[in-house]
Amino acid sequence: MFDKLFDLPAHPLLIHAPIVLLPIAAIATVVLAVKPAWRARASWWMVGGLFLTVVLLFAAKESGEALIEAYDRANGKGAVDISKHQDLAEMTFLMTLAWFAVFGSLTVLERVERVRVGVLGALASNMIARQAIAAVTAVLGVLATIWLIRTGHEGARSVWGPRVDILFPQG
Repeated sequence: MFDKLFDLPAHPLLIHAPIVLLPIAAIATVVLAVKPAWRARASWWMVGGLFLTVVLLFAAKESGEALIEAYDRANGKGAVDISKHQDLAEMTFLMTLAWFAVFGSLTVLERVERVRVGVLGALASNMIARQAIAAVTAVLGVLATIWLIRTGHEGARSVWGPRVDILFPQG
């Protein structure tokens, strides 16, 4: 299902959307963690963006698995070792899923609180707990972005080998 798009391998095409969206979402999450008033206005948009990012990461992950299966069929099993890339991709997906769940929970919690006690009451009640949860979402966003970068670099190294290390040497 996720193996081809426009008669091309789907993975290189599908992965570009999360590569763009995930860091933007991380920056937005950090901003919304620092600015609770903005979070009250934009949190549902952020939840939607994170959901889209999770869906696109899932599609990229599935298309990557389809790509390696096709490659193994054509070149023999184990012709390319992408186990580290797969492990990093799985962790990136799980972190992004956790980020979506925590941010979504925070959004629902804040919405229920605003309905229950009104806007002014919601600003005063449980501010420390909500800010702590918001900080956790920001940390998850930053970590997911770091893992996404690591995943991409490892994937490039798996495909391009030493040529990637010449262009981007490991420090």
